Amino acid sequence: MESAHHTVQPPVQQRIDEHDLDYTHDPARVLHNFIVRAQRPFNAEPTLPLLVSDYITPSDVFFKRNHGPIPDIQLEHHQVFIGVQKDDASGLVEWKSLSMHDIMTKWPKATITASLQCAGNRRDGLAKVKEVKGVIWGAGTISNAVWSGPRLCDILKDIANVPEDLLHDMIRTFHVSFEANDHVKEDICYGSSIPLRKAMDPLGDVILAYEMNGQPLTRDHGFPLRVIVPGYIGARSVKFLQNILVQPQESSSFFQRRDYKILPPWIDSSNVESAWDTASSLGEMNVQCVICTPAEHEVVKSKAVTVKGYAISGGGRAIYRVELSLDGGRTWEAVDKIEQTPDPKSGMYWAWAIWEKKVAKINASSELVVRAYDSSGNIQPEIPIWNYRGVMNNSIHRVANVIQMPQPSM
Repeated sequence: MESAHHTVQPPVQQRIDEHDLDYTHDPARVLHNFIVRAQRPFNAEPTLPLLVSDYITPSDVFFKRNHGPIPDIQLEHHQVFIGVQKDDASGLVEWKSLSMHDIMTKWPKATITASLQCAGNRRDGLAKVKEVKGVIWGAGTISNAVWSGPRLCDILKDIANVPEDLLHDMIRTFHVSFEANDHVKEDICYGSSIPLRKAMDPLGDVILAYEMNGQPLTRDHGFPLRVIVPGYIGARSVKFLQNILVQPQESSSFFQRRDYKILPPWIDSSNVESAWDTASSLGEMNVQCVICTPAEHEVVKSKAVTVKGYAISGGGRAIYRVELSLDGGRTWEAVDKIEQTPDPKSGMYWAWAIWEKKVAKINASSELVVRAYDSSGNIQPEIPIWNYRGVMNNSIHRVANVIQMPQPSM
């Protein structure tokens, strides 16, 4: 197709010292919906009952995950640079650029419903086992939204001449890296990558999103453009997107090579530097399930208690069963309702499942426990599997000390 791209070089970014990062231009935020875990950079998660009050998470409830200041980008001036690195000794890259007008008008607009989950979701459970590195998140760093924008496979085919044949050697071995137009404390900018086969698979539903829930992206969620990689950990859905590079290897970014990995249990702060290259970079999410209401120590004033939460799995796998225990895991029952909708075109389950079960009585000694099974039969471990980075905690979720007040007889 004809396009307004031309041969260019992306701007060279310089690393800024952590102490010089400027947060004064961050957007104004209404905080009553959130538990703030860090102010600079700003990181916050919604309260759990609010999180599951809607199947589609409003943008002012969607969790906020940042590694630096929020850039103030002007839509009409923003350029996206797309390149392919040669698989030879030269390593040369031919770059082309697209304006936001190009991205918003020259390819069909795809719309997908997908949940994003931070790999550090439920890090607090691992922190109780042993010291971990990272923001100590609860179970609220997951949200579900409707995203719209062109499919990345269409753009890479037309602009970078990437082959459509999924059996092509390039598709099998290359990666596509993403870099943000921002500054972070750990690196020059935020960056990450995914296998090229995920990007080019039309059933993979990777899109360049400029809309969230039918509106332009907010600054906190990546304005003017972010990649959405459904089924993968949220770290791969890069915000403030500026550079896209098809290359023979993974991104060299800190966030791909020295972060978001499950390190062995014998690795801690004393020996972590020698371990990063021994572990694989995280991609697909694992199976996860959480009780969002009632909360621990909550006093419930009703004859029956509605237990409600979310479940999710990676790779487009469906949640096919959720089980609840009232006695700490000795006996189990299926929940009453599971709401999960597949993508109408690909048939993949990128969105979470919201589940409910009505319980007639909860004793003071009861311990609520929940677990989920996905369509591949994956299940959750009974105890947290500790790792130094505190990622991918998907142990069965427990809530204790819920008090149900007796109701007067009518």
